Formats: sequence, structure tokens, C-alpha cells
Amino acid sequence: MPQNTREVRSLYSRTKQVDIFPLGHDRFLIAAFLQDEIHDIHAEVEILYPALEIVAARSEVRNGPFTNICGMTRTNMEGLVGMRVARGFTQKARSRVGGVGGCHRISELVVEIAQAAYQIHFVRAFSKDATETREREDDPAARHQMVMESIPGMRNTCFSYAEENTKLVRSQGDKLRLRAQAMPTREVVWQDDTKT
Repeated sequence: MPQNTREVRSLYSRTKQVDIFPLGHDRFLIAAFLQDEIHDIHAEVEILYPALEIVAARSEVRNGPFTNICGMTRTNMEGLVGMRVARGFTQKARSRVGGVGGCHRISELVVEIAQAAYQIHFVRAFSKDATETREREDDPAARHQMVMESIPGMRNTCFSYAEENTKLVRSQGDKLRLRAQAMPTREVVWQDDTKT
């Protein structure tokens, strides 16, 4: 029996995006935004690698339910300066930028920023490999072992990186499939590597 189908329009849609831009001297800008019919919220931090210490933080409510009032919470971001992205960060950060004295949407973006910050470890770990190694056919077990050894903070953070599942990854891990992406650009203040 044929199915009766029709195209319907979404009642609600939200976009989130997070980008990491190098600033030089192992300093990175992590910028995030969230947009929907009502919200246009931006947050960003500058972070030092490898400690993942936040050295600058700011946010902007460009549009919201009460744009000017919501924008008054932007100073809460300063409470993130000096924090390190590590276990326990999410709860502490949410308490500083969210809740009754803050903005839930900015709090969401800070969590996205923290998750992205951890990706710097992966970018650095995989960029250390010679080009021919990176272009070689993927070996899931070797890749897993490399991550577990060079990024110990990943241990026991999820099912795939649970130490108890190492044998499962070795026997059933599939090859990594990279998606083509057009990377955004942005004008930044560059930290000159030649200065001391």
C-alpha cells in the first residue's frame, strides 16, 4: 500500500556554529554563535594551548527577547578568565554565565566553546604526523592508541574512549571518513612569533 507523504515546513530552526582561529604563540580564538528567529547571540574566548586556559572572554546579544536587557549579562563572561577547560568546567562555567543572573543561550555557547577547545588537542596531535602518514589509509586501532597516549584527557570520556572498550575499537573500529569543509576566515590581531 503506497504511503501518503507530503512536504512540511519546520516550525522552528536554530543554527549554532563554533570556529577556532589561530592567534599565534599557541593562543587561539574560539568564537561561537547561535541564531534562530528571535536570537542572535555571540560568545568568544581566547585560550592558551596546551593548558586550555581562558585569557579573555566576551559575549554579545545582537538580538534576543529583550535585547538591551539581555545584553547586560555580557560582563558575566569575564568570570571565565583564568579558568581551564577540563573536567568540571561545564558546571562551573554555567554557574558564572547562566542562571537567574545570566543568559541561558550564552551558557549554551560556552559549553560549545569548551567542547571545541578540546579539539585543539586533536588538531595538534594529527598535524604532528608527516603528510605521508596522514594520507596513508586509516588504521582505527593505531589512531585510537595514538589518541589515548597523546591526549590522556580523552580516557573514559565516552564509549569509544572508555579504556574497557579498547578491544572493541581494535576489532570493530571503522575507518575515519573526513568531510570536506569550507573553513571560515576572520581578521584577527596576530601574536608575532618572532618577538620574545
